[in-house]
Amino acid sequence: MLLSRIIRNSKTFLHRTLATFSKDSNRFYKDVDVIQTNAGYQVTLDNKFNVRTPLRNLLVLPTETLANAVAVEWDSQKKNIIFAVMPLTSLCFKATDKPIECRDLVEHMLEFLRTDTVCYRAGPEEEQLHSMENNRWNPLTNWFSEHYHVHLALTTDITLTPQPEQTISTIRTHLLNQHPWALPAFHHSTSSLKSLVIAMAMLDGGLSAEEAIACSCLESDYQIDKWGEVEWQHTLDRARLSADVAAAVLLVNEVRSLSGDRLQAWS
Repeated sequence: MLLSRIIRNSKTFLHRTLATFSKDSNRFYKDVDVIQTNAGYQVTLDNKFNVRTPLRNLLVLPTETLANAVAVEWDSQKKNIIFAVMPLTSLCFKATDKPIECRDLVEHMLEFLRTDTVCYRAGPEEEQLHSMENNRWNPLTNWFSEHYHVHLALTTDITLTPQPEQTISTIRTHLLNQHPWALPAFHHSTSSLKSLVIAMAMLDGGLSAEEAIACSCLESDYQIDKWGEVEWQHTLDRARLSADVAAAVLLVNEVRSLSGDRLQAWS
């Protein structure tokens, strides 16, 4: 499982770095289990406590795979429960509590599209970066345009270049048609990858998670190769981004696996 592998590979580094700044609770449980109920799957702590959301709603998950992955996050906690390193749990909390209306989430994502990273390219005077962006981002923007039947305005100008209103409208409709549990994953991926184009391509089958991260980090990787990096910061940022996008991909894939009565029950 991609999420479990990423969590196990990065949790020690993330915990060591973030624990100092965490204000989350101490770990008060020893065992983490998953149980099935008539409503769905729940994560239990020491067979006594059911995981609840920040609004005190019972966390009930639609698939066993999703519940097991959430349980991995809870079982991976050490001395403190640090929600900053529990991206899937956090997404499921948002899907359950719905603190922000779906339309508001969509409008926030569309703000990314209006100034999307992959639509603003280095000029030909920056030959190496210009070539890198075209080689990596052109296949992505071509896929996006063909898959959603839209036009993306690309530019090397630093001034704002608006996207066509028809493009904005088409993508808005596509996002509003997403399952309510999938939409927080789209929103979180967009914020994490700093690009709606990259996030949608990743979640709709145009890019793998690894390819999406490479597209998102292209410019920062170029700057690091040229000027060097702040010790540990790049490793930490990449580990957090990997965990974030893996959680989003898993949530969307599991929700899309629902069908029939199960799909209707979770809509």
